Amino acid sequence: MGRGRDIDAMTDQAGIRWAFAGCKPQGAGILSALGQDGFVPDFCAVPTDLADADDAEMHSVASHLSVPVYRSQRLEELEHRLAALDLLLVCRFALLPPAVFNAPRLGAVNVHSSLLPRYRGVHPVSWALINGETETGVTLHRIGEGADTGPILSQSHVAIDDNDDLWSLTAKLNAVSASSVLHLFNGIAATGDLPAARPQAGRPSMAPRRTPDDSRIDWAGAAQTISNLVRALPVPLPAAFCFAGDGRRVEIRSARLCAPCESLGVPGQVVQGDADGVARVLCGDGRCLDVIADHSLAAGDVLT
Repeated sequence: MGRGRDIDAMTDQAGIRWAFAGCKPQGAGILSALGQDGFVPDFCAVPTDLADADDAEMHSVASHLSVPVYRSQRLEELEHRLAALDLLLVCRFALLPPAVFNAPRLGAVNVHSSLLPRYRGVHPVSWALINGETETGVTLHRIGEGADTGPILSQSHVAIDDNDDLWSLTAKLNAVSASSVLHLFNGIAATGDLPAARPQAGRPSMAPRRTPDDSRIDWAGAAQTISNLVRALPVPLPAAFCFAGDGRRVEIRSARLCAPCESLGVPGQVVQGDADGVARVLCGDGRCLDVIADHSLAAGDVLT
């Protein structure tokens, strides 16, 4: 797929030859923001194991910019092309071998949705919500050996509001990602180099790939902890779940802290049956949650 003359002109004007390896709305938003400001990559790559629906937006943006898109898992077959470039930008992509991330003149930069070294790994946004963080952010860092361990180029802080769920927080982080990368590229265009990087400092934490078992609700826990888990798993993701006394699997789609309740019972007990689809459930700290479930819940039911 060739690039039109107007795109070539914008690329020459920007003065940076680069490639982008990314996917999903975060990657597409970054590519769109850079392209609108005249920073058009030589090519893009999306992971080979990505479902078509997950890279449709990337393909759409790349097509609009007349940029070819390749499917690749580790970019090794594109190493010779990367060696002719200034930079490789990466967002939501697999770990890359040193020969790949060292190939461009300035190496490779990754976009990560946390304040590194906190929440290294594939699901930083989910785990920040689950753990009740009040702040997260976006880190741009040089890629080295290891996952999300390279020196930091910039960090931007993002507040986590009480009513944020995975989708609303992701949208905020995606917007900050795009603006952070655009700022980086403007700096490179002005100086011909990356800004000075600093080593990651502080105690690291991990954000590993989540498993179905991570989503089971422990009603013996605090109400806020349970609410955090539920808001990390909004529709259409598989919801946080538990089981009713008759063995039915119950998915909890929404869980809101309510005023302190004086109900007596055991953790997981439904103290008020669902009216208008909302039931009230007692938690281990004595507080209650108003929940919306995929099954009708009656007063006296006990969820486990």
